[in-house]
Amino acid sequence: MTIKSIIVGMTFVFFAASSLAAEKGPSIEELMKPAPNPAWNGFALAGHSTTKLADGLYAFRNTGTRSIFMVTDDGVIATDPINAETAKIFRAEIAKVTDQPVKYVVYSHEHWDHVQGGQIFKDEGAQFIAHENCVAHFYDLPNPNIVMPDITFSDDYTLELGGRTLDLLYFGPNHGDCMVVMRPDPGDFLFVVDLVTPGGAPLGFMPDYAPHHYLRTLKEIEALDYKAIIGGHGAMLSHPSAVTERRQYLEALMAATQQAMASGGNPFELHKEIRVSEFAHLRGYESRIEDNARRMLAFYGIGW
Repeated sequence: MTIKSIIVGMTFVFFAASSLAAEKGPSIEELMKPAPNPAWNGFALAGHSTTKLADGLYAFRNTGTRSIFMVTDDGVIATDPINAETAKIFRAEIAKVTDQPVKYVVYSHEHWDHVQGGQIFKDEGAQFIAHENCVAHFYDLPNPNIVMPDITFSDDYTLELGGRTLDLLYFGPNHGDCMVVMRPDPGDFLFVVDLVTPGGAPLGFMPDYAPHHYLRTLKEIEALDYKAIIGGHGAMLSHPSAVTERRQYLEALMAATQQAMASGGNPFELHKEIRVSEFAHLRGYESRIEDNARRMLAFYGIGW
């Protein structure tokens, strides 16, 4: 038996299949309320789950990291394998849904917490896909647990399999320089990894973010036509306003940093003064604001 929730005013259908360990937490109706939304803090960090989001589209989570997969008539498209242990669980969860082989594995970006462990898929013949800029990172910092891409691309790329498509949208440098946002057909969802963690402040010092390009990317994502975000971390689904909330946080942080620098205070102490209290509701704000401020001080102080 399948439990089906149709979200009022939206075109996609959410399923929680009884044969799978569907993700528990706030209801879809609660998750789809706009920011600020406390329901986005009600996600699990233990165990694993697989949830059917729409026809042929599934979200898979192990502990705090999430991937998606698409089932087509000609095979499966999987995304980030995360790590070797998780990839085994991921493959077993796919097998509960279909006996089709995994034909493609798509990397969202180069960071090891998302792209290790794919050998189990390679062994069954899957081809690996990533933006071409990821390859340089994989050679620069070799990791034996990362399967090198078979297919690369330089701009946007559309993967087609069994009558289904997965759009890989490249916005240039932001969080690293090979990040892609994924849009499975029919386009109601965007799978967004790391660029937005709904309801949360950015992690720490943001060492691999180019703030100005990050801000530009968020604006470009806002301009797209979609109904919901599938999060690579945090809440499984969220209203698109989660992107706007992150963009507004960055804008406020940038403005507060510039104001603090203009005051002429001790540049090594300014991070203790920079605050954006209108965003104090964000998950992790208190523990992250000083590191976030340090990042912006480096950006405006030395152009890094």
